Amino acid sequence: MLHAHDTQRIQTASWRTFGILLLSPLIVVLTVAILFGLLGIFVLWLTIVGGIVTAIVVSDLVRRSAARLARPPVGRLDHRPVGYPGR
Repeated sequence: MLHAHDTQRIQTASWRTFGILLLSPLIVVLTVAILFGLLGIFVLWLTIVGGIVTAIVVSDLVRRSAARLARPPVGRLDHRPVGYPGR
Protein backbone atom coordinates (compact mmCIF):
# COMPACT_ATOMS: atom_id res chain seq x y z
CA MET A 1 0.00 0.00 0.00
CA LEU A 2 1.34 3.41 -0.99
CA HIS A 3 1.33 6.19 1.50
CA ALA A 4 0.70 9.81 0.58
CA HIS A 5 4.28 10.67 1.52
CA ASP A 6 5.71 8.16 -1.02
CA THR A 7 3.65 9.49 -3.93
CA GLN A 8 4.69 13.06 -3.17
CA ARG A 9 8.35 12.06 -3.32
CA ILE A 10 7.86 10.44 -6.76
CA GLN A 11 6.06 13.53 -8.08
CA THR A 12 8.82 15.86 -6.85
CA ALA A 13 11.49 13.77 -8.58
CA SER A 14 9.58 13.73 -11.85
CA TRP A 15 8.99 17.51 -11.73
CA ARG A 16 12.69 18.09 -11.03
CA THR A 17 13.65 15.91 -14.03
CA PHE A 18 11.08 17.67 -16.19
CA GLY A 19 12.46 21.08 -15.16
CA ILE A 20 16.01 20.05 -16.03
CA LEU A 21 14.83 18.81 -19.43
CA LEU A 22 13.10 22.13 -20.05
CA LEU A 23 16.19 24.14 -19.04
CA SER A 24 18.71 22.08 -21.02
CA PRO A 25 18.18 23.94 -24.36
CA LEU A 26 18.66 27.25 -22.55
CA ILE A 27 21.87 25.95 -20.96
CA VAL A 28 23.15 24.79 -24.35
CA VAL A 29 22.34 28.15 -25.97
CA LEU A 30 24.09 30.07 -23.18
CA THR A 31 27.14 27.79 -23.40
CA VAL A 32 27.40 28.26 -27.16
CA ALA A 33 27.02 32.04 -26.81
CA ILE A 34 29.77 32.20 -24.19
CA LEU A 35 32.11 30.06 -26.29
CA PHE A 36 31.51 32.19 -29.40
CA GLY A 37 32.15 35.31 -27.34
CA LEU A 38 35.45 33.91 -26.10
CA LEU A 39 36.39 32.91 -29.64
CA GLY A 40 35.65 36.45 -30.84
CA ILE A 41 37.78 37.97 -28.08
CA PHE A 42 40.64 35.60 -28.97
CA VAL A 43 40.44 36.47 -32.69
CA LEU A 44 40.37 40.20 -31.85
CA TRP A 45 43.43 39.79 -29.59
CA LEU A 46 45.20 37.80 -32.30
CA THR A 47 44.49 40.55 -34.83
CA ILE A 48 45.86 43.24 -32.51
CA VAL A 49 49.04 41.26 -31.79
CA GLY A 50 49.50 40.57 -35.51
CA GLY A 51 49.15 44.28 -36.26
CA ILE A 52 51.73 45.19 -33.63
CA VAL A 53 54.20 42.61 -34.96
CA THR A 54 53.62 43.81 -38.52
CA ALA A 55 54.22 47.43 -37.48
CA ILE A 56 57.49 46.46 -35.76
CA VAL A 57 58.75 44.55 -38.79
CA VAL A 58 57.78 47.32 -41.23
CA SER A 59 59.37 50.03 -39.10
CA ASP A 60 62.57 47.99 -38.84
CA LEU A 61 62.68 47.46 -42.61
CA VAL A 62 62.07 51.15 -43.27
CA ARG A 63 64.79 52.15 -40.82
CA ARG A 64 67.29 49.76 -42.41
CA SER A 65 66.52 50.89 -45.95
CA ALA A 66 66.68 54.57 -44.92
CA ALA A 67 70.06 54.01 -43.27
CA ARG A 68 71.30 52.22 -46.38
CA LEU A 69 70.15 55.02 -48.71
CA ALA A 70 71.45 57.89 -46.57
CA ARG A 71 74.97 59.16 -47.25
CA PRO A 72 77.44 58.83 -44.40
CA PRO A 73 78.41 62.17 -42.89
CA VAL A 74 81.59 63.65 -44.37
CA GLY A 75 84.57 63.55 -42.03
CA ARG A 76 82.81 61.56 -39.39
CA LEU A 77 85.81 59.34 -38.59
CA ASP A 78 88.46 62.04 -39.08
CA HIS A 79 88.09 63.64 -35.66
CA ARG A 80 90.11 62.56 -32.67
CA PRO A 81 88.41 62.20 -29.33
CA VAL A 82 88.69 65.11 -26.94
CA GLY A 83 91.10 64.61 -24.07
CA TYR A 84 94.72 64.01 -23.28
CA PRO A 85 96.72 61.72 -25.55
CA GLY A 86 97.34 58.30 -24.10
CA ARG A 87 94.38 58.29 -21.76
